[in-house]
Amino acid sequence: MSYFESKSGPEVSHFGFIAKMRKDSRGMALLKLILIITMTFATALSHAQYEGDDVYDPFADYSEFEENSQEEADVNFFRNGRFFNIALLMGGRMFTGGMSQYIEATATPGLAMTYWFNLRLALQFSYTYSQHLLGPIATGLVDVNNNPQPYQGNMSVNSLSFDLKYYINTNNVTRGLANLNPYLLAGFSQNTRNFSVVGELQVAKDDGAGIDMGFGIEIPVARNEMFVGFQFVYTYVNFATENDPLKNTQILLDGDMMNAHFVFGFNFL
Repeated sequence: MSYFESKSGPEVSHFGFIAKMRKDSRGMALLKLILIITMTFATALSHAQYEGDDVYDPFADYSEFEENSQEEADVNFFRNGRFFNIALLMGGRMFTGGMSQYIEATATPGLAMTYWFNLRLALQFSYTYSQHLLGPIATGLVDVNNNPQPYQGNMSVNSLSFDLKYYINTNNVTRGLANLNPYLLAGFSQNTRNFSVVGELQVAKDDGAGIDMGFGIEIPVARNEMFVGFQFVYTYVNFATENDPLKNTQILLDGDMMNAHFVFGFNFL
């Protein structure tokens, strides 16, 4: 009995050690499996975050070139551009429709101020004034001496305009024309005309909003400190009483306005 007891003891102890080793190896394998799954999940998560945040964007990378081009444009504007100018307008105002038949064209002085947003786009504020002869227009009326009493007098026009000017690039044309600054013009205006008729004490007033369309050209002189030019503007205007005939007549003073001016200005760089 003692022999079997002494021999069986070590055998049982040996198999128990093997079972314990197997149990420990299973635990290590399970730990390794958990570690591998954790690392795989962390790698996938970081890769997804990289794709969402740091993916290559050609448009974003191009912004550096866009900033450089904008900076170059700003430097060019400060070196060659103008901030604003003040100009004297000298020219004439003409009419279409019924006004062209009974109202004479005359000189129209004015003032203009232009502010530049960049080398190509500017905003112009201008004011013009003109005094025109009205008539004489036959009415069929006679005085006590049987003399005709025509409809005649004066008409004054005041115009306040707000126009955008777009300057056309002339760098690619002939060298002799490169210094010219042609532009297109569009905007709106507020126009007022006042009638003063012979034999009547009251002065009639008529307002109308207008749409301006035109073109012009500017030529720099005195190292770009001054300029001379020409500007033509057609104003489509609808006066409040243009569809009402004149007193004792069937005549309508409707129509639009055309302004042609020579421009003399001073640049503020």
